[in-house]
Amino acid sequence: MKLGRLFLALLAATLLVAPAATAQDSAPGKKKLAVTKITANPAVAQRMSAQGVTLSLDSILQGLDAQVHDRLLNTRRFEMLERADADALATEAAASGQAFSFNGADYLLTIRVDGFNDRTETRKLASLGKTIMARAIEISAVAKITEVATQRSIASANFTVTQRDSENRSENTTQRVGEASDELMMMAVRELAQKIAGRTTDVIYPARVIGKRDRIVTINRNDQSGIAVGQMWEVYALGEELVDPDTGEKTREEVLVGKVKVTRVTPQNSQAEILEDNGIDRNAIVRRVGGDEDTAN
Repeated sequence: MKLGRLFLALLAATLLVAPAATAQDSAPGKKKLAVTKITANPAVAQRMSAQGVTLSLDSILQGLDAQVHDRLLNTRRFEMLERADADALATEAAASGQAFSFNGADYLLTIRVDGFNDRTETRKLASLGKTIMARAIEISAVAKITEVATQRSIASANFTVTQRDSENRSENTTQRVGEASDELMMMAVRELAQKIAGRTTDVIYPARVIGKRDRIVTINRNDQSGIAVGQMWEVYALGEELVDPDTGEKTREEVLVGKVKVTRVTPQNSQAEILEDNGIDRNAIVRRVGGDEDTAN
């Protein structure tokens, strides 16, 4: 009898533990993301070569390559895969018409720089009888996200950044050439990398409300994601599934239910004060108000 009761107790304990273990195993995990080698359009490379500033373009590409990986990794939303030879594999697959698979990656991020300028701007101040010069760097790029399993391009966007030298120089100052990998260039690279990482994260993992207490909500975006104190975000509740009658594409209805203002940003998450609340709850999607000036497709 004692053995029978002991067996039943152990069986009951197993049944109680099993669902918890199953739930833990089925919990969603980080998506695996691979980034191919960042390149420039041939026409851009040729133009830079003709202007004698190929070193500037190389510095941009190498810096962007490292910064994009760093920005994405520090969002803490992805399992970043080492990219060794990923670009070669992708090119080979495209040429052969085969499906591309990279070490079990869920998504592939491809970035192509399609515009670059490193120039000196001149402005005449007639009232002072002076000519002022300042260096300006412009970079534009196209980023594309591909779902590896289906080989379907799920998003693409154009990004443009401009950084101007805060130091104005008179015309008798020795002009600096755009060959040095200086702070101005790196500022442009970091800004572009942040924009690309932010868009990539929002496409795959839309920002969400993960907690609500009184007039404060917690958003699953950390201090490396581009969110900042003072930003205004709109909150959307997900409704029923919608089907496009022409394409058959399925989406979810989004209903505006409030507005919040970011008050605190941490290495883990961010907090925001509720300004308008018409049904804000956990898992609601949040999007920054007027925060995306780039063009998406």
